[in-house]
Amino acid sequence: MSIAVTKPTTRRRAWVEHPLSLPINVSMVLWILSFIAVSLLANAPWAVTPVMFVWLLANSAAIVYVGMHLTVPLDAPRKSESEVVAEGTSLFRDAMYRLRRNQMATGSMVILLLLMLACFSQFALFHLIPVIKGKDRAAFASDSFYALHLDHTRTNEGETYEPPTAQHWFGTDSLGRDLFARTLFGGSVSFLVGIVGTVVSVSVGVSWGAVAGYFGGRVDEWMMRIVDILYGLPFLFLVILIMTLVNGLGNVASSTDQKFAEAAAAEKAGDTDKANAILSEITPDQRTASIVTKFMPPIVVVFVAIGLVSWLTMARITRGQVLSLKEREFVVAARAIGARAPRIIFRHIVPNLMGPVIVYSTLTIPEIMLSEAFLSFVGLGISEPNCSWGSLASEGLAGVNIIKPYWWLMVYPAAALSLSLFGLNFIGDGLRDALDPRSAK
Repeated sequence: MSIAVTKPTTRRRAWVEHPLSLPINVSMVLWILSFIAVSLLANAPWAVTPVMFVWLLANSAAIVYVGMHLTVPLDAPRKSESEVVAEGTSLFRDAMYRLRRNQMATGSMVILLLLMLACFSQFALFHLIPVIKGKDRAAFASDSFYALHLDHTRTNEGETYEPPTAQHWFGTDSLGRDLFARTLFGGSVSFLVGIVGTVVSVSVGVSWGAVAGYFGGRVDEWMMRIVDILYGLPFLFLVILIMTLVNGLGNVASSTDQKFAEAAAAEKAGDTDKANAILSEITPDQRTASIVTKFMPPIVVVFVAIGLVSWLTMARITRGQVLSLKEREFVVAARAIGARAPRIIFRHIVPNLMGPVIVYSTLTIPEIMLSEAFLSFVGLGISEPNCSWGSLASEGLAGVNIIKPYWWLMVYPAAALSLSLFGLNFIGDGLRDALDPRSAK
């Protein structure tokens, strides 16, 4: 007696294969973060509870719907990654397909874009609304949206160290400033430090490594020995040294500007001799310091200083890639038609190593943000009235004590910084796997 074996006609898809899985995952992460934030409010509005409940029900219904529609017929077999990639029209399309399948990377992109949008929106509205309204920041009412959630510099002695409430969502600090506005503004500064520092690091590192790898010989030897010497110096020591020199330059510039103001006041009062005497005391170096600080404020120096000491690894990566590319056929052909070395390097070689450069850049941004946070934490980074997540965490740590811990001063900036660093690292890993599939095997 033979037993008939029936072949299955359907198969069960994985969760990540469903097109709604990514939006549901992002929505659940945002719901959890919102639930934690609302739970910490001292007197949350009554409308928040039903909104959160309906949001949770919608997420649950979507999860049930996807779970019920994971079964598909075998008549439409799942395409393997190699088959889908074979149908691609370009390397970029293939890489984007692999990146979309990495839900940790794509989900991190969505959350990070929302966080950056909130931070830069506060930064823009803080500066634009007074210009559009045509009035000073201090003229806004204390209960207005601008004063409560956008102005990170407004102080209020009657609202110091307030816990999170419906009026101040993240609470207030020792001067009564709204921590929500300061966290968003600090996020824009931290993101700018990471982006600008990475641009400086990539520009210097790629140029240095490409030139050293292409010319080779003694040029390569001398240039890479300089990199080795700089590698031997502590990274933070170089940054602290640069920041200390810049702070000293700023002090000289401020005293010089004060002398210029005194000379202008004396000349306005008609005392020309006194004005000339004050101006004669100002040395050429002091004049130079005053001019430099006007064109390069301290916050810009932080961006550039961290980037200038972060290019060493990028230079080594670029040099290694150039050594393997400079003997390829397209480079030999460019030399044969008489192309000059700068054109060959930056027109033919550098575009062909953008994959590793992009991947390392996404991993450099969180590294620079963390370095800036440490410098601000020890008092060498962003100075008042500006702030960053590192300086806010430093202020929060100073406010934590056993008798009455002001936990919100450190929790919110530290959580925002951690969320950004995790997201950037997940994006970097996803880009690495997408642009170089062999690294994921």
